[in-house]
Amino acid sequence: MWTKTKSLFLSRILTFAAGGVFLILTFFVPALVKYYESASAAVGLLKGSIFIPMCVGLYTAELFGFIALWSLNRLLVNIGRENVFIKENVSCLRSISWMCMLAACSFAVMALWRIIFILPALFAAMLGLILRVLKNVFEKAVKIKSENDFTI
Repeated sequence: MWTKTKSLFLSRILTFAAGGVFLILTFFVPALVKYYESASAAVGLLKGSIFIPMCVGLYTAELFGFIALWSLNRLLVNIGRENVFIKENVSCLRSISWMCMLAACSFAVMALWRIIFILPALFAAMLGLILRVLKNVFEKAVKIKSENDFTI
């Protein structure tokens, strides 16, 4: 039977797996970029080699991804400890949403060389926006919970 504890455990495992995939991809970014540059057409506002801008953009987006995964893990640990509506979780959601927005900016810059990068930029921005709304809901819930804690 599937339980809340198993679901939380699976979420933490998937978070660590995503971090592992990010870590492994770190070593292959230059080779992947070189392959992508040779296989794609230069469709964008800026012409020329995309190797340096794409490597910098991907490493930057990856850094934001690692920070978001770290915050997500902290959030999952708190939920596992039955600490759901606390300020630290609001802070975690805020951090994750900002990291998504910053990753969107990184992809948007890469879209200057290859227009296809507008898709991950839009996806990351939308995810950041959704998480921002969720953060606002959590923030309100924390306020209501703290007010209820002081009520007899």
